[in-house]
Amino acid sequence: MKKLLARVLDTPKAKKAKHLYLCAPLIRGRKGHHQPIATWIENQGYELMRADGKLTRVDAFQKLDRYKEHDIEVVVADLKTEEKPGAALDLALRVGKGACFLLTPQGDVLSWFSTTRTDIETGESFPELDPKNFSFNSPRGWCPTCRGHGRVFPWMMEEADEEDKDDPAARLREFGVDSAEDLSDNGTPCPECHGARLNRIGRSVKLHFRAPAKQAPLSLPGLLASTPSQLLGHLRALELDARGKLITQDIVPQIEERLKFLDHVGLAYLSLDRPTETLSGGEAQRIRLAAQLGTNLAGVLYVLDEPSIGLHARDNDRLIETLQSLRAKGNTLLVVEHDDELMARADRIIDLGPAAGIHGGELLAHGTPAEIRASANSLTGLFLAKGIKHPLRGAYRPIENQKSKIENPLTLTGVQFRNLKNFDLTLPPARLIMVAGPSGAGKSTLFRDVLQPAVAHAIKTKAKKLTGREFVKATGFATEGAPVPFDALTGAGAFRSVIEVDQSPIGKTPRSTPATYLGIFDLIRQFFASLPESKIRGYAAGRFSFNTAGGRCPTCEGAGRIKLEMAFMPDTYLPCDDCRGSRYSPDLDDIAWKGKNIGQVLQLTFEEAAVFFDFHSQLSQVCKLMVDCGLGYLTLGQSSPTLSGGEAQRLKLVTELSAGLATYRERSRGTLPRNLYLLEEPTIGLHLSDCEKLIHVLHSLVDHGHTVVVIEHHLDLLAEADYIIELGPVGGPDGGELLYQGELSGLLKVKRSPTAPYLRTKLKK
Repeated sequence: MKKLLARVLDTPKAKKAKHLYLCAPLIRGRKGHHQPIATWIENQGYELMRADGKLTRVDAFQKLDRYKEHDIEVVVADLKTEEKPGAALDLALRVGKGACFLLTPQGDVLSWFSTTRTDIETGESFPELDPKNFSFNSPRGWCPTCRGHGRVFPWMMEEADEEDKDDPAARLREFGVDSAEDLSDNGTPCPECHGARLNRIGRSVKLHFRAPAKQAPLSLPGLLASTPSQLLGHLRALELDARGKLITQDIVPQIEERLKFLDHVGLAYLSLDRPTETLSGGEAQRIRLAAQLGTNLAGVLYVLDEPSIGLHARDNDRLIETLQSLRAKGNTLLVVEHDDELMARADRIIDLGPAAGIHGGELLAHGTPAEIRASANSLTGLFLAKGIKHPLRGAYRPIENQKSKIENPLTLTGVQFRNLKNFDLTLPPARLIMVAGPSGAGKSTLFRDVLQPAVAHAIKTKAKKLTGREFVKATGFATEGAPVPFDALTGAGAFRSVIEVDQSPIGKTPRSTPATYLGIFDLIRQFFASLPESKIRGYAAGRFSFNTAGGRCPTCEGAGRIKLEMAFMPDTYLPCDDCRGSRYSPDLDDIAWKGKNIGQVLQLTFEEAAVFFDFHSQLSQVCKLMVDCGLGYLTLGQSSPTLSGGEAQRLKLVTELSAGLATYRERSRGTLPRNLYLLEEPTIGLHLSDCEKLIHVLHSLVDHGHTVVVIEHHLDLLAEADYIIELGPVGGPDGGELLYQGELSGLLKVKRSPTAPYLRTKLKK
């Protein structure tokens, strides 16, 4: 160890330093203000210490944030003034319990010294390892250049901290990256960790495997590059001594249970280091389930909220088998669900209703599935017994003309992006188009990641034909080295706009309401500002906002309620005594239309508002859309955080649908818009009765000349398709094939189709 110290002291960097502080670690990653440890350091006669990377005099130490984790070291000696550096090293190793390091005043660690973690060949020593060394979310484990992202982005150069020597920008310059222009907007692989995300120490720790596995030792990044089945094989071949077996005997079985669950529900193709933003909704849902259900517990009450979301019918069968196996182990499962197949396999069903919101809240029926189907009070039972008759319109819209040709189709040729296997896509205009296939088969990739931006760009540039190369050059779509995502796009000129409704959440601040989210509150405020009384008082539309002074109630500041902070209990809220929950100043009480002021208008349901605003075409249309989508019971001013997941999803749907409504000028001229709608799983959170309403809304859009594309797993929606597209046959790298595109009847004959057997059963009912 002293020879290593001598070599370090002989380096140019050590010789140039004015001070060389020998530091012994005392605190590693522990929360607290740590005043006692500073007091101990002072009592031992030491003058300097280091807290969270910053040197300070012991007598100037101030308590740290008790709720954050901290690292603290004591400076045992300055080797530039120490006559016996060997003795100082021995002391530092004793104080640091076998570890210490040499530090420059600039904060550079020249070397670690350890009695237990020293490389035999190089003599280099390392700090004691803990789980944070293997976390790319922790400064202790992440790669200092990319900060655990695995990729470097332009913003890392723009937000440079000149005083921080470990700032990503400074480190990138060492690798020849001098400006943000050298980096792709989508990120460039990190030049230091090459995507592994961990720092040098974390990448250097490797697991060894027994012969004859013929498997080279793997670091954590290497291990995570495996699929679930590959990792299971690695874990079973670990080379362990007696201590290693003791450590892993409880850990490995838990990992195996979760990996088996992923394999069982059809995610065997996913590598464990796959970025979450690249996952489909169904893949993400099953991973969340694996985290909770992939254990071997018994006697547990599981409460699951719509576990079938995003699952193909085949994967849903696997989910049901998993839930039944959990029940067989002695667990109780309470599942909030709308899926008819899952309900049919339940032991008991509790049905609440009869409708939603203020029209619900009653216990209509409870019993076995057979008892629910026979109940005269249960709307759920009615749909379980009779289902939805398809097609609802009585017939499917024809696809081809008399010449067996699709007129003016939207076509995308040579599609090859991610797992998509180089095929041509054809979409007939003014039809209800459904997109089916297992999760991860490439549905979202095809329609949301390729078709949507391509059509939007073609509309913007008024291009009759858009080549993939032109698209990539204009938008920077593909990352460097990736092939162009398609050959050519034609037919986009028929659309005014492309409107996407995805699964991203809506804003949920307490001041957000359905009226503000839909964008109709501005129209309501403008209308109230146009009333004669408002003009006499000089009130503009801003006066009728509950977010601005003058309009809002001064007591609750427009919140409509008062927050009460409760000691040792969650905060509670009470209606404001002054405005009685209306949110508004008393000055606006007597400015009314049809006997209602603006505060009372916000308390109307959308059913009531559709009648109240029948004189205003845009307001009445939006309110009617809310009613048609089964949200007529919501009030205009209801706080967004009180909405359920299904309500929030449908509110977003109505927002996007209303964006495609014809303007006053278009209606007056008779030039109705033709939009391309792309919807991703709009049935999330919907009861079967609401699905029926949604089907009517989608057909209504098509009847108005729009083209509607729906990515969906719900069989009742797939059964309504004028034209259906299926990708598959599985998810991941082995998916991405175009199995079928055409009329629904044709899909039922495709032998390779994973969806066809379930649709045949659905249509026979």
